[in-house]
Amino acid sequence: MRNLLALLLQLILFWIALFLVQQACFVFFDTSRLNGIAAETILLGFRRAMAMDLATACYLTLPVALCGIVLLFKELRWLRRVMVGITATLVVITSLINVCDIALFTAWGTKVSHKALSYLAYPEEVLHATAGAPIGQLIVILVAQCAVALLVLSRIDHQRTFRTNALWQRAITPLVLPLLFVGMRGGVQPFPIDRSWSYYGAHPLLNLGALNGTWNVIVLLAEPPEISANPYTFMSKEEAEQRYKALHQHGAKRDATILSAQRPNILLVLLESWTADVVGVLGGDSGVTPGFDRLAREGLLFTNFYSTGFRTEQGLCATLSSFPSQPKTTIIRQYGKFDRLHSLVNILDSAGYTSTYYYAGDVAFANTRAYLEAMGFDKVHDERSFPIQRRTRWGAYDEELFAFHLKDAHRTSEPFFHVVMTSTSHEPFDVPVDEGFPGNDQPQQYRNSVHYTDRTLADFIEGCKHQPWYDSTLVVIVADHGHYLPHNRGHHAAERHRIPLLFTGGALLQAYRGTQNPTFGSHTDLANTLLAQVGLQPIRSIWSKDLFDPEVEHFAFWTFDDGFGIADAEQCQVYDNLSGQLLQRRDSTRSSALDAEQLLNGKALEQVLLDQYIGLSQ
Repeated sequence: MRNLLALLLQLILFWIALFLVQQACFVFFDTSRLNGIAAETILLGFRRAMAMDLATACYLTLPVALCGIVLLFKELRWLRRVMVGITATLVVITSLINVCDIALFTAWGTKVSHKALSYLAYPEEVLHATAGAPIGQLIVILVAQCAVALLVLSRIDHQRTFRTNALWQRAITPLVLPLLFVGMRGGVQPFPIDRSWSYYGAHPLLNLGALNGTWNVIVLLAEPPEISANPYTFMSKEEAEQRYKALHQHGAKRDATILSAQRPNILLVLLESWTADVVGVLGGDSGVTPGFDRLAREGLLFTNFYSTGFRTEQGLCATLSSFPSQPKTTIIRQYGKFDRLHSLVNILDSAGYTSTYYYAGDVAFANTRAYLEAMGFDKVHDERSFPIQRRTRWGAYDEELFAFHLKDAHRTSEPFFHVVMTSTSHEPFDVPVDEGFPGNDQPQQYRNSVHYTDRTLADFIEGCKHQPWYDSTLVVIVADHGHYLPHNRGHHAAERHRIPLLFTGGALLQAYRGTQNPTFGSHTDLANTLLAQVGLQPIRSIWSKDLFDPEVEHFAFWTFDDGFGIADAEQCQVYDNLSGQLLQRRDSTRSSALDAEQLLNGKALEQVLLDQYIGLSQ
């Protein structure tokens, strides 16, 4: 047993060393790409890669562990040969993956992906496409890696005896596999390791360098391929594009502003899972959000604002990149796509803003950290950034997050763009706080958790008012998405997408305080609305409209698993792609011709959205 553990440890160290060499080959293959990057930033990538390298090493050591467990009980020479052969084969495979990654990054700026794997069906075209690649250098790297690695591997004694008669050693044998599985998932944290662990900055070369290529391929083989053909073709591409552009005409630039400062700070608070159904000032349940209702009397409230999707990462991408949520998939998890999106953060940064993201949980979840880094945030804070006194399943309580922001904002230069993402009102709504909503049923638990966040939000804004930066700050409060609770809305119901949006803060002009705006819009419109107010060029996404522009057609568009909804001041319709049926129509008395036209517009938007999604990796 002792010999088996020693062998497994040696192999894990062997793999980690090989992965370190492979990362160096990837990063330093073309040193001109490193111009302008600090040495410490480059070296940080090797440290960031260690966790994923260890996880991959555990994956590749697993076959040897299984063979070794069998050899503990019976000596089989052929099994020893198999054990050595598996490791040697994996050495060649990992080296080949490394060389492919180098070639793909040189050509496409990415590593092995579903798109790259799909080209294996066309070997002749692959040869043509790689004709100009530095094949000679890549072959040298491949041969050198294999030769040195196999030489080192041959020095590791695979012939040592594993058999033992000691009962205690046999008894602890089953512990070997669980330990390896812990290593394979990256530790005992709630969520297993994923690609986002490698992202640590704004340099794709370094981020991808820290992404273990072998681990990446293992995940690619395990996960379904991304959408490669548009499943929603309702009309010709030309007609769809024509409708899409007609719906997103931009009006003339206006001088009107709602702000008292030209370059105000922007504090964006994203409220987890808030639906208009519990916001009293929006006609929802009374008494759940008294704090927000009070803030609405001090600010500008949008009464017809809709979430673009039903997940946090969808709302985040739509808000920061003006790209709507997609049916069947989510762009934030697709490498080679999300990092090509437009970025509100980058535009503000170019105008002198400092940008910080605050979250009280694990920001790596759902690939969020990688996305935030790609968008250009100067700092990203999560549960590791401050001591946590009380913890939910999703991280620290919201009041601790708000307190951390108030403390950290003192160290931030102005103007700043801060995004604060709450989490306590996330499912399963089991926060052990008494907010006056008794009962163990989900609707009451949901109301209870929202009321808690509402109370802490009101205290937070009150705390902001005493900060020196508040008078020159626009505070934007919006939900990341809605929820089917507390009224058990249907999966496709438009009501579950209606959410609060409030502009407040010291920089909001007095004339707009205590007012309401009935304009229809969604997360995608926030970027250009904010950029117009601070006098900057709009984000290059046609999806984003200025909510204050009277010359454009305002509407809300959202998607769900296999359908979409579209709403404006005249009508709201929800369509199911699978059945081809209309699931919801707000006004059943309106002209059928007008409804048919709106539905065609919705179909065109969904078709163009998927075309753009697919095109982002081409």
